[in-house]
Amino acid sequence: MSTPLQDSAMLVTLTISQWTARKHDKSISLEVDKTHGAKDGGRYNKLLIRKEALEPTAKIEGAARAYLYKMTHAWGDNGERLLPAALFLDFSQTMQQFRHEFDARVRDLEAEYPSLIEEARTRLGTLYDPKDYPASIKDKFNFPPPAVTPVPSANDFRVNLNTDYVEAIKKDITERLQDRQRDTLKQCWSRVREVVQRMTERLGNEKSPIYDSLIGNAHELISVLPALNLTNDPELNRVAAELQSILVPVDRLRQDKRLRADTAAKADAILARLPWA
Repeated sequence: MSTPLQDSAMLVTLTISQWTARKHDKSISLEVDKTHGAKDGGRYNKLLIRKEALEPTAKIEGAARAYLYKMTHAWGDNGERLLPAALFLDFSQTMQQFRHEFDARVRDLEAEYPSLIEEARTRLGTLYDPKDYPASIKDKFNFPPPAVTPVPSANDFRVNLNTDYVEAIKKDITERLQDRQRDTLKQCWSRVREVVQRMTERLGNEKSPIYDSLIGNAHELISVLPALNLTNDPELNRVAAELQSILVPVDRLRQDKRLRADTAAKADAILARLPWA
Protein backbone atom coordinates (compact mmCIF):
# COMPACT_ATOMS: atom_id res chain seq x y z
CA MET A 1 0.00 0.00 0.00
CA SER A 2 1.51 3.32 -1.06
CA THR A 3 1.88 6.25 1.31
CA PRO A 4 0.04 9.48 0.41
CA LEU A 5 2.34 11.93 -1.36
CA GLN A 6 1.71 14.54 1.33
CA ASP A 7 3.39 12.19 3.84
CA SER A 8 6.19 10.83 1.64
CA ALA A 9 7.37 13.74 -0.49
CA MET A 10 7.64 17.50 -0.81
CA LEU A 11 7.96 20.07 -3.58
CA VAL A 12 11.27 21.84 -4.13
CA THR A 13 12.08 24.75 -6.42
CA LEU A 14 15.62 25.69 -7.38
CA THR A 15 16.13 29.30 -8.44
CA ILE A 16 19.64 30.39 -9.45
CA SER A 17 20.42 33.75 -11.02
CA GLN A 18 23.61 34.76 -12.77
CA TRP A 19 24.92 37.83 -14.54
CA THR A 20 24.97 37.23 -18.29
CA ALA A 21 27.52 40.02 -18.87
CA ARG A 22 25.74 40.87 -22.11
CA LYS A 23 24.52 44.29 -23.19
CA HIS A 24 22.29 45.16 -26.11
CA ASP A 25 23.97 47.87 -28.17
CA LYS A 26 21.18 49.75 -29.94
CA SER A 27 23.49 51.99 -31.96
CA ILE A 28 25.46 49.09 -33.41
CA SER A 29 22.24 47.19 -34.17
CA LEU A 30 20.93 50.23 -36.09
CA GLU A 31 24.26 50.60 -37.86
CA VAL A 32 24.14 46.99 -39.06
CA ASP A 33 20.56 47.45 -40.26
CA LYS A 34 21.57 50.57 -42.17
CA THR A 35 24.60 48.88 -43.73
CA HIS A 36 22.52 45.97 -45.00
CA GLY A 37 19.33 47.86 -45.81
CA ALA A 38 17.46 45.95 -43.11
CA LYS A 39 14.82 46.88 -40.57
CA ASP A 40 14.82 45.21 -37.16
CA GLY A 41 17.25 42.71 -38.62
CA GLY A 42 18.58 41.62 -35.27
CA ARG A 43 20.16 42.61 -32.00
CA TYR A 44 23.83 43.13 -31.36
CA ASN A 45 24.77 42.08 -27.85
CA LYS A 46 28.16 42.95 -26.46
CA LEU A 47 29.96 40.45 -24.26
CA LEU A 48 31.14 42.73 -21.47
CA ILE A 49 33.70 40.35 -20.00
CA ARG A 50 35.28 37.29 -21.57
CA LYS A 51 32.97 34.30 -21.35
CA GLU A 52 35.59 32.06 -19.73
CA ALA A 53 35.31 34.15 -16.56
CA LEU A 54 31.67 33.10 -16.17
CA GLU A 55 32.18 29.40 -16.83
CA PRO A 56 32.94 28.29 -13.23
CA THR A 57 29.61 29.48 -11.84
CA ALA A 58 27.75 28.24 -14.93
CA LYS A 59 29.24 24.76 -14.49
CA ILE A 60 28.21 24.67 -10.84
CA GLU A 61 24.67 25.69 -11.74
CA GLY A 62 24.57 22.98 -14.41
CA ALA A 63 25.80 20.35 -11.96
CA ALA A 64 23.28 21.47 -9.31
CA ARG A 65 20.40 21.23 -11.76
CA ALA A 66 21.54 17.82 -13.00
CA TYR A 67 21.62 16.61 -9.40
CA LEU A 68 18.15 18.10 -8.81
CA TYR A 69 16.75 16.19 -11.79
CA LYS A 70 18.38 12.96 -10.62
CA MET A 71 16.90 13.17 -7.13
CA THR A 72 13.39 14.39 -8.01
CA HIS A 73 10.40 13.89 -10.27
CA ALA A 74 8.97 16.49 -12.65
CA TRP A 75 5.92 18.17 -11.14
CA GLY A 76 3.60 20.92 -12.32
CA ASP A 77 4.33 23.74 -14.73
CA ASN A 78 6.11 26.27 -12.50
CA GLY A 79 9.46 24.64 -11.95
CA GLU A 80 8.55 22.60 -8.89
CA ARG A 81 10.09 19.15 -8.51
CA LEU A 82 8.81 16.33 -6.32
CA LEU A 83 11.44 15.23 -3.80
CA PRO A 84 10.93 12.00 -1.84
CA ALA A 85 11.27 12.59 1.89
CA ALA A 86 13.78 9.73 2.11
CA LEU A 87 16.20 11.72 -0.06
CA PHE A 88 15.77 15.08 1.68
CA LEU A 89 18.84 14.93 3.94
CA ASP A 90 21.26 13.96 1.17
CA PHE A 91 19.62 16.47 -1.16
CA SER A 92 19.86 19.30 1.36
CA GLN A 93 23.50 18.60 2.21
CA THR A 94 24.58 18.28 -1.41
CA MET A 95 22.78 21.46 -2.42
CA GLN A 96 24.51 23.27 0.43
CA GLN A 97 27.85 22.10 -0.97
CA PHE A 98 26.90 23.42 -4.41
CA ARG A 99 25.90 26.76 -2.85
CA HIS A 100 29.17 27.12 -0.94
CA GLU A 101 31.17 26.35 -4.09
CA PHE A 102 29.07 28.76 -6.12
CA ASP A 103 29.54 31.57 -3.59
CA ALA A 104 33.30 30.93 -3.56
CA ARG A 105 33.49 31.24 -7.34
CA VAL A 106 31.46 34.46 -7.20
CA ARG A 107 33.96 35.89 -4.72
CA ASP A 108 36.79 34.94 -7.07
CA LEU A 109 35.00 36.62 -9.97
CA GLU A 110 34.32 39.72 -7.93
CA ALA A 111 38.02 40.02 -7.09
CA GLU A 112 38.91 39.62 -10.77
CA TYR A 113 36.21 42.02 -11.97
CA PRO A 114 38.35 45.22 -12.13
CA SER A 115 40.98 43.50 -14.28
CA LEU A 116 38.26 42.03 -16.51
CA ILE A 117 36.93 45.55 -17.13
CA GLU A 118 40.41 46.78 -18.05
CA GLU A 119 40.81 43.81 -20.38
CA ALA A 120 37.48 44.68 -22.02
CA ARG A 121 38.73 48.17 -22.88
CA THR A 122 41.14 46.58 -25.35
CA ARG A 123 39.00 43.64 -26.43
CA LEU A 124 35.88 45.69 -27.25
CA GLY A 125 37.66 48.62 -28.85
CA THR A 126 35.23 51.41 -29.66
CA LEU A 127 32.35 49.25 -28.41
CA TYR A 128 33.59 49.71 -24.86
CA ASP A 129 31.37 51.89 -22.70
CA PRO A 130 32.14 52.23 -18.96
CA LYS A 131 28.45 52.88 -18.27
CA ASP A 132 27.72 49.26 -19.22
CA TYR A 133 29.49 48.00 -16.11
CA PRO A 134 27.79 47.90 -12.70
CA ALA A 135 29.90 49.09 -9.79
CA SER A 136 29.57 45.64 -8.19
CA ILE A 137 28.49 42.31 -9.60
CA LYS A 138 27.98 40.56 -6.27
CA ASP A 139 24.21 41.06 -6.34
CA LYS A 140 24.02 39.75 -9.91
CA PHE A 141 24.57 36.21 -8.63
CA ASN A 142 22.25 34.37 -6.28
CA PHE A 143 21.99 30.73 -5.26
CA PRO A 144 19.48 30.56 -2.39
CA PRO A 145 18.49 27.32 -0.66
CA PRO A 146 15.87 25.44 -2.69
CA ALA A 147 12.36 26.49 -1.66
CA VAL A 148 10.47 23.65 0.00
CA THR A 149 6.67 23.47 0.08
CA PRO A 150 4.23 20.69 0.96
CA VAL A 151 2.43 18.68 -1.67
CA PRO A 152 -1.07 20.16 -1.89
CA SER A 153 -4.06 18.24 -0.64
CA ALA A 154 -7.72 18.58 -1.55
CA ASN A 155 -8.39 19.13 2.15
CA ASP A 156 -6.34 22.34 1.98
CA PHE A 157 -8.94 23.90 -0.30
CA ARG A 158 -11.23 26.18 1.68
CA VAL A 159 -13.37 28.86 0.13
CA ASN A 160 -16.81 30.32 0.69
CA LEU A 161 -18.70 28.59 -2.11
CA ASN A 162 -21.69 26.35 -2.46
CA THR A 163 -20.84 22.93 -0.95
CA ASP A 164 -21.43 21.14 -4.25
CA TYR A 165 -18.90 23.40 -6.01
CA VAL A 166 -16.32 22.92 -3.25
CA GLU A 167 -16.66 19.14 -3.38
CA ALA A 168 -16.36 19.15 -7.16
CA ILE A 169 -13.17 21.21 -6.96
CA LYS A 170 -11.74 18.96 -4.25
CA LYS A 171 -12.53 15.93 -6.41
CA ASP A 172 -10.68 17.53 -9.33
CA ILE A 173 -7.65 18.30 -7.11
CA THR A 174 -7.56 14.73 -5.85
CA GLU A 175 -7.78 13.29 -9.36
CA ARG A 176 -4.96 15.52 -10.61
CA LEU A 177 -2.79 14.51 -7.64
CA GLN A 178 -3.47 10.86 -8.41
CA ASP A 179 -2.55 11.42 -12.08
CA ARG A 180 0.72 13.04 -11.06
CA GLN A 181 1.48 10.25 -8.62
CA ARG A 182 1.00 7.73 -11.43
CA ASP A 183 3.24 9.89 -13.59
CA THR A 184 6.06 9.58 -11.06
CA LEU A 185 6.01 5.83 -11.66
CA LYS A 186 6.21 6.39 -15.43
CA GLN A 187 9.20 8.65 -14.86
CA CYS A 188 10.91 5.89 -12.88
CA TRP A 189 10.34 3.39 -15.67
CA SER A 190 11.63 5.91 -18.20
CA ARG A 191 14.86 6.34 -16.23
CA VAL A 192 15.34 2.59 -15.99
CA ARG A 193 14.69 2.19 -19.71
CA GLU A 194 17.22 4.90 -20.58
CA VAL A 195 19.96 3.27 -18.49
CA VAL A 196 19.28 -0.30 -19.64
CA GLN A 197 18.94 0.68 -23.29
CA ARG A 198 22.30 2.44 -23.16
CA MET A 199 23.82 -0.73 -21.69
CA THR A 200 22.43 -2.94 -24.45
CA GLU A 201 23.61 -0.56 -27.16
CA ARG A 202 27.14 -0.21 -25.77
CA LEU A 203 27.72 -3.76 -24.60
CA GLY A 204 26.04 -5.37 -27.59
CA ASN A 205 28.43 -3.70 -30.03
CA GLU A 206 31.98 -5.01 -29.57
CA LYS A 207 33.42 -1.94 -31.29
CA SER A 208 31.75 0.50 -28.90
CA PRO A 209 34.00 1.77 -26.08
CA ILE A 210 32.76 1.18 -22.55
CA TYR A 211 32.95 4.32 -20.43
CA ASP A 212 32.93 4.33 -16.64
CA SER A 213 29.64 6.26 -16.73
CA LEU A 214 27.85 3.30 -18.33
CA ILE A 215 27.86 1.32 -15.09
CA GLY A 216 28.25 4.37 -12.86
CA ASN A 217 24.96 5.85 -14.07
CA ALA A 218 23.21 2.54 -13.43
CA HIS A 219 24.56 2.40 -9.88
CA GLU A 220 23.46 6.01 -9.28
CA LEU A 221 19.94 5.26 -10.48
CA ILE A 222 19.61 2.15 -8.34
CA SER A 223 20.79 4.06 -5.28
CA VAL A 224 17.85 6.48 -5.48
CA LEU A 225 15.23 4.35 -7.22
CA PRO A 226 13.68 2.88 -4.03
CA ALA A 227 12.99 6.40 -2.77
CA LEU A 228 11.78 7.64 -6.16
CA ASN A 229 9.38 4.69 -6.33
CA LEU A 230 6.78 6.60 -4.32
CA THR A 231 4.00 4.17 -5.23
CA ASN A 232 6.16 1.29 -3.97
CA ASP A 233 5.50 -0.60 -7.20
CA PRO A 234 6.71 -4.20 -6.62
CA GLU A 235 7.56 -4.78 -10.29
CA LEU A 236 9.82 -1.74 -10.34
CA ASN A 237 11.53 -2.98 -7.19
CA ARG A 238 12.04 -6.39 -8.79
CA VAL A 239 13.52 -4.92 -11.97
CA ALA A 240 15.83 -2.68 -9.92
CA ALA A 241 17.12 -5.73 -8.04
CA GLU A 242 17.59 -7.62 -11.31
CA LEU A 243 19.49 -4.71 -12.81
CA GLN A 244 21.68 -4.50 -9.70
CA SER A 245 22.55 -8.19 -10.09
CA ILE A 246 24.05 -7.77 -13.58
CA LEU A 247 26.24 -4.77 -12.81
CA VAL A 248 29.92 -5.69 -12.85
CA PRO A 249 33.06 -3.52 -12.78
CA VAL A 250 33.76 -1.73 -16.04
CA ASP A 251 37.31 -3.07 -16.23
CA ARG A 252 36.02 -6.62 -16.26
CA LEU A 253 33.62 -5.83 -19.08
CA ARG A 254 36.48 -4.33 -21.08
CA GLN A 255 38.74 -7.32 -20.57
CA ASP A 256 36.29 -10.22 -20.80
CA LYS A 257 34.40 -10.43 -24.11
CA ARG A 258 32.27 -13.34 -22.91
CA LEU A 259 31.23 -11.45 -19.77
CA ARG A 260 30.45 -8.41 -21.91
CA ALA A 261 28.23 -10.42 -24.23
CA ASP A 262 26.52 -12.19 -21.31
CA THR A 263 25.81 -8.87 -19.55
CA ALA A 264 24.48 -7.41 -22.79
CA ALA A 265 22.12 -10.36 -23.20
CA LYS A 266 20.85 -10.01 -19.62
CA ALA A 267 20.34 -6.26 -20.09
CA ASP A 268 18.50 -6.94 -23.33
CA ALA A 269 16.20 -9.39 -21.52
CA ILE A 270 15.41 -6.78 -18.88
CA LEU A 271 14.76 -4.17 -21.57
CA ALA A 272 12.33 -6.47 -23.38
CA ARG A 273 10.17 -6.72 -20.26
CA LEU A 274 10.03 -3.01 -19.46
CA PRO A 275 6.72 -1.23 -20.05
CA TRP A 276 6.70 1.37 -22.81
CA ALA A 277 4.06 3.64 -21.29
